[in-house]
Amino acid sequence: MEESSSVEGNDSISQNPQFWKGLFLLAILLNLVAIFTSDLGLDAHVEGAYVETENGWALDWGDVRTEDPQASNPSDAREVPTSSITPGTTLQFAVVGMIIAMLVAIWMGCSRETITVLLLNPALIFSIGRGYSEYAYLAMVGIAWAIWRMSRNYESEKSALARITAILLSSMMVLLVLVLKWKIEPMSLLIPLLILTGVGILIDRAPNEWFNPQRAMMSGFGFGISSVIVMGMLGYGSFSIVTSEPVRFVQALPIAVFGVIIVYGLVGMVLWPFIEETWRNMAENDDRVAGELSLFIGTMAGAIVSYVACLWTYESILWDSAWPWHMWTMGNNGRYITILAIPSYLLIRRINGELDWSKRKAIVGVMLILPISLAAGLHGQTYWTDEAAEVLSDNMEDGEDFLFVHDTTLGMHYLYTFHTHIEEVNERDITGHWRSPDSGWEDELTSETPLQNRGDLSSVEWVVLSPGIEWQEPPEGWYQSTTGQADFMNGGGEWIVWSTHNVIRET
Repeated sequence: MEESSSVEGNDSISQNPQFWKGLFLLAILLNLVAIFTSDLGLDAHVEGAYVETENGWALDWGDVRTEDPQASNPSDAREVPTSSITPGTTLQFAVVGMIIAMLVAIWMGCSRETITVLLLNPALIFSIGRGYSEYAYLAMVGIAWAIWRMSRNYESEKSALARITAILLSSMMVLLVLVLKWKIEPMSLLIPLLILTGVGILIDRAPNEWFNPQRAMMSGFGFGISSVIVMGMLGYGSFSIVTSEPVRFVQALPIAVFGVIIVYGLVGMVLWPFIEETWRNMAENDDRVAGELSLFIGTMAGAIVSYVACLWTYESILWDSAWPWHMWTMGNNGRYITILAIPSYLLIRRINGELDWSKRKAIVGVMLILPISLAAGLHGQTYWTDEAAEVLSDNMEDGEDFLFVHDTTLGMHYLYTFHTHIEEVNERDITGHWRSPDSGWEDELTSETPLQNRGDLSSVEWVVLSPGIEWQEPPEGWYQSTTGQADFMNGGGEWIVWSTHNVIRET
């Protein structure tokens, strides 16, 4: 009797409009707090550091993926197309993407409860606060599916030209995510666009019996993984790590499945309360639209999982970081699956006939992510490097260089936080260099000959040591200028600034 009363009480709460109104207002508040109080993420700091060149944009302190795994080289900077960079507007772009994503979700019939759960997603709150573009990618994927779906009337077929045009536009929207994410020239994706359009036409012409949703999703997932592996075997970019480090990639793949699909997907997007019923109904469903949507979700999910596994493998080798612990350090890459949130909610509704957030398990799912959502919204991103950057900003003279000594993991990313916080860094012709603690930077600093694939340190007048790194025998003429304490969330410990200037202004 008590259990019955408890269930009824839970149902009455979940069906109360004030309950969902309160959650919606909380979700809006958490996103706003993240936007206005969190520092930008490392990738956003890097994007904000691009400077204009003759043919596009480039990082003037060198690419974050360095030729020498222990050192930066300002002269080694890949130019990227103008269309893929928005320096100084990363947060604005992220916010606009969020607004468009919500409009797309409403346009596609998502309920207020679904919108609320979407806004409470911890990974999306994490992303918007750091100026990342996950919401924009989510909107693009949602629009891609909407174009595909709405261009076809399954009772009265539209013209072949209209259908092919829709497939072409849908393919363009999917590839636009790659253009913005990987910062590549749009025209370089012309052949992939034609291939993707061709695959879309074949799917469109395939018989209905091929599109059982359960089989379509499993086939799509396998196809997505296989596509990335094939690109790796063909030597495309960082995907080539599949053949150069196959053992590590195979180890990363199941961890990526767990992190991406289960943690960020089923739990983070609150899909698990519906998964059993949905999967069972998918096996018996013969709805062509549901089958195509399942194929789309499965393929994208497989590609994302294998991409994350490639990324973990590639960067662990690039940074010589501890394996398998590197995957824990870079676990937030699993947030990429959030771009499939809208299609996933649409599929559940299509298969089950509704998306009932008043179910007890659904409420439990929302309550489980709520503490993480609160943490993501209220804590935000902080750094210790901004304090050190203020010291440099107030004391460096025009044309001087500084050296930042930091572990290889994300060392170049942290270097570019200085680019953000040093005022008028480009106009003052200030250059930052990065070295790992074991790079021999002490000897290099006093050497008159630059090493191959490394930047010239002859103009370095300042050295910033990360917490835990010491300069045992600084040469004559160097002075310990200032120190600071990194907080617990940033690893703790004392950072130190050395300089050839024996007097500095306090910030």
